[in-house]
Order: sequence, then structure tokens, then C-alpha cells
Amino acid sequence: MSFSSDIKTELCQDIPKSIHCRIAELAGIISVNGRVEEYENDKRLIIRAENETLEDLVRTLLSILFKASQDKVLLVSEKMHHRKLVISHKDLMDEIYLKLKLNDDGSRIRVDKMVTERSCCKKLYLRGAFIAGGYMGSPEKNYQLELSLLSQQEAERISDILLKEGLESRISKRRDRFVLYVKDGDTISALLGLLGAGNAMMEFENIRILKDIRNVVNREVNCDTANMAKTASAAAKHIEDIKYIRDNIGLDYLSDVLRETASLRLEYPMHSIKELGELFNPPVGKSGINHRLRKISSIADELRNK
Repeated sequence: MSFSSDIKTELCQDIPKSIHCRIAELAGIISVNGRVEEYENDKRLIIRAENETLEDLVRTLLSILFKASQDKVLLVSEKMHHRKLVISHKDLMDEIYLKLKLNDDGSRIRVDKMVTERSCCKKLYLRGAFIAGGYMGSPEKNYQLELSLLSQQEAERISDILLKEGLESRISKRRDRFVLYVKDGDTISALLGLLGAGNAMMEFENIRILKDIRNVVNREVNCDTANMAKTASAAAKHIEDIKYIRDNIGLDYLSDVLRETASLRLEYPMHSIKELGELFNPPVGKSGINHRLRKISSIADELRNK
């Protein structure tokens, strides 16, 4: 199963305890996956259920809230992974519309804001919407949580709910849908907690910690590699200058201090400046060695110019 499926499975197993929260969660599901269509001169309510887990949740909520029997909520399979629950019983539809504060504009269904007046109901409405149309990619790759919605109005409504919880999101249009998305790791973690996906939030945080550790290690390795390359490049230049002096005028041309430094540099080409300084008796600091090597390079440059 994907990380996204794991989140939804966890959320579907937690049925809200209060009636108003159950109403809010079912309304959230229908706002994303619900539509109305004409059928034999009447209307029927269609709720898309992408899997058995969502189907069971919808049936459970309908049974608790409306005493809806199995024969009044029919399952129709269209294509592979395309499943829908169909409610055509007029009395049941009327009760759902009344209790969930639904109204429709053509095939689209809208939920009245009265359903999300309570703070707890806002969270359950959000949870229902995510169960129906949410997606989260594997945090091993990148951080992105999305919610696909039918209208810009609905996307802005969800965005406002998040903003009141201190969570920022963005909205973009993709084909005929509006996608609300979050890419910030801290915000995603807080949002999972808000939805009630405690296990998913803990797994997400564990993955974040491991990624952070790997990133720190990679940065340190890259830094060490860069320093080694820099040291090797500087040593190669020093050796080139020393050999130029040796081959053209001899190292005896140098002062005792410079000659000793040049000899040790040739003998220990892979030593760092600090390690080179420790070979002297008494040891010489990095600044002292750097000064001597710059002096040697200056002499080599003067010879080249002549």
C-alpha cells in the first residue's frame, strides 16, 4: 500500500463519536466524491468510492445517521477501480439533503457552512474531504500533500479552515479540478495530526529525521571532499613551484628555512599545511608554513618571468 492509502485506512477506522461530527465527515466526503444525476425523471445521489474501505465508511455513516439499509445504497462497478454508491430512494435522499445541509447546482453538490460551524466539525469535514480526494506522496522522495476539489469555492473553504488552524496552503487549477496543496514538512506533519492520523504522522516524522541525518552526513562528506581537493590542489602547486626552482637554480638558492620547508613539502606531498608544520622542531603554525610556501611560490614566479 502507498503512504496515502495508509493514511486513509487509518482515518476510516476512527468513526466520530458525536452526531454533528459524523454529519460533518460524511458531508466532507460527499462534497468531493458526490454528485447528482437525472435518472428516470428523478434524481439520484452518486458517491464515488475508490475502494472497499471508503465504501464501508460511507455505508457505516449512512446507517448510523439515517438507518439506511443495504438495499437502499447500491454498489455499482463501472470500470476497474471505479466504484460508486447509488442512492435513488427519494425519502432517504431528502433526509440526507436536509441533515447534511446539501444543495445542488446541476450535477454538483454544495454543503452549507452551517455544517462546519463548530471547530470539531471543521476538522471532521476536512478529514472527510481528504479521505475522498486527498493524496500524499512518499515522504522518502518529497513532501507534498494534496486535496483535489471540484470548485475554487470549495478549495478556498478548505484553505480557510486550515488557515484558522495556523496552516498555510496553496491552490492551483488542474484540468477541471482545483488542487489544494502543501509542500512544507512542518505543515504536513501538523495537518496529519489535525486529521487524526497519529500513526501516519509518527511515521512521517521518523522518515523526516532519517532524511535530515542523511542530508547532514552528505553535507559533511561533500565538505570534507572539497577540503581534500583544495588541499591536493594547493599541494600540487607548491610542489610544481619547488621543482621549478630545484631544476633551474637548485634549492640551495633558498634560505635555510625555505629550503627545509621545500624539502619536507616534496617528501610529504599529501600532508595538509597543519600536518606539515608539525614535522618541524619546534612545530610551526599554519600561518608560518603558508607564509614560507607563498615566499617559495613568489621566487618561482620571478624565475618564470625572467
